[in-house]
Amino acid sequence: MDSSGSGVVGEGVVVGSDRGESPEITLLVERAKGGDAAAFEGLMRLYERRVIALGMQMGLGREDALDACQDSFLKVFKYIHRFRSGEVFFRWLYRLSVNVILDHLRSRQTGVISMEEVQDPVRAGFRDPGRSPEEKVQSDQLAVRVRASLGCLSRQERIVFVLRDLQQVPTEEIGRILGLSQITVRRHCMTARQKLRDKVFGPRG
Repeated sequence: MDSSGSGVVGEGVVVGSDRGESPEITLLVERAKGGDAAAFEGLMRLYERRVIALGMQMGLGREDALDACQDSFLKVFKYIHRFRSGEVFFRWLYRLSVNVILDHLRSRQTGVISMEEVQDPVRAGFRDPGRSPEEKVQSDQLAVRVRASLGCLSRQERIVFVLRDLQQVPTEEIGRILGLSQITVRRHCMTARQKLRDKVFGPRG
């Protein structure tokens, strides 16, 4: 799953971001819409690692996350002709992938996986280029502790926390994806944060 040279996967093309996509990605999308197999494979190379990591963050084991990634891109291949030029491709892919991952979660009532398998995309939510090296080390250590503690959350809490706090998806968008009210999304997020805070730092006296 090579993302080297993409400039987008590891550094976080964030859902809800106002930034558009590069001309190179726009060109790949337009070529893929026209049936160019090489362009479609290029899009897969750019984004597959992030889709796999998203599946694992949301609770799938690695093999199931790989299956969900494959299913996501099968849907992309099937429906890319419907993608409207001018939109941000990653947002469209992201919404599609989240729904595929949720389908896999519903069909596999498996336990919570070891989060040691999840790599850099979790830490991306804690990056701040303005921080000192010492602060970055502390943030990375905190990210690892949070990552290892996600198993204390219920499935719904975990999904909401991953989407809202790690992936920075707007509350309204999460509500549409999961079929929940914004109040319920916020409640799940608050509960998840409290559980993780207690798990990582210990309950407050």
